[in-house]
Amino acid sequence: MSPHTLVSETPVTPATVLCEEAINENLLKGLPVNDEDYAIIVGVSHYASLAPLHAPITDACRLRNWLIKADGGNMHPKHVFFIPSAPGSNAPDQLAIDKALYDILQMAEARPARRLYFYFSGHGFGANWEVNGMCLPIWSPSFYNAALSSKAYLDLLVEQDRFQEIYFFLDCCRDRKINTKPLHSMLGSPQAGGANTMAVVLYASEYENPAWEGMMNANGNLQVHGYFSRALMEALNGGAVNNNGDITITSFIDYVREKTESYAHERNHTQTVRSDIRNNKHGLNHVIHRTGRIPGTVLTITFETAGDITLDGPDLNNIKAGPVQAGETWLVPLGKGYHQITNKTTRTSAFITIDGTLKTMHYAF
Repeated sequence: MSPHTLVSETPVTPATVLCEEAINENLLKGLPVNDEDYAIIVGVSHYASLAPLHAPITDACRLRNWLIKADGGNMHPKHVFFIPSAPGSNAPDQLAIDKALYDILQMAEARPARRLYFYFSGHGFGANWEVNGMCLPIWSPSFYNAALSSKAYLDLLVEQDRFQEIYFFLDCCRDRKINTKPLHSMLGSPQAGGANTMAVVLYASEYENPAWEGMMNANGNLQVHGYFSRALMEALNGGAVNNNGDITITSFIDYVREKTESYAHERNHTQTVRSDIRNNKHGLNHVIHRTGRIPGTVLTITFETAGDITLDGPDLNNIKAGPVQAGETWLVPLGKGYHQITNKTTRTSAFITIDGTLKTMHYAF
């Protein structure tokens, strides 16, 4: 990840506060939770020799909380291993991450396991087109190999055959570094495996390209996020929901790629998400998450100018039309997509984007 804080008017320091304790409401009520799912979430903002990053811990925390909350991943908190860096420390090191993976694998062996999420946010590099180095806090030109190999860790987890599905998310740069040997996990197994585990892998950028972070305005709150991680969380929070209320592999990848590219373009950067899928026996319409709601937003339109108004949907179908006075409002439920609003009197028009992440929205025209 490239440490560029954009648009910030005040100095920002890397996040040091750990996640506030997330609560699964279903667990408190004695309702079912996804206790066959597991996650390891690593956020590294602090480095001994590299520039500090501002987004990784914040973004890792957001994903951790979504995984635990009942209306998100609905997971048991003890199944979510959150591993952040800390100022003035070389933690986490490889042993801490491998120990967390060991604990997860032990739990997954004791009872049926459905899904594993693996997320890393921090500095990284491309050792080659299929191997990304996930830099540990101690990484430096002297500790040139102090990075975890994305391929080795993914291979390990797939070959264990403990999970039906693995979701592997890497928000880090893939700029090329030569003569590097990123570390394999110290874990292993003498048995061959891996034929039954589906893996969906999303890299924040293509090989030999950076991943970016920047100051963003999310619902009125200015905060630094990785472009990829922000898109990832928006997708899980409803942006990638299809017309059936489901997030599928296709809708998820498409949304994350489109939004990451959009956030980068807004700041004059180029960043394209790379995805890979292994052992997918379910098809691209396999459901990652069921939200139980049809995507849409209730839009309040406030008219600043009188005129004869038409509002058209993504398929050019007319949703609403009629004369309005200045100060008048319309309350309109809209589905996902681009909508065009036109004032025929003043011959002005604009596009309104509904991405499905907000339940309500205000628009002045």
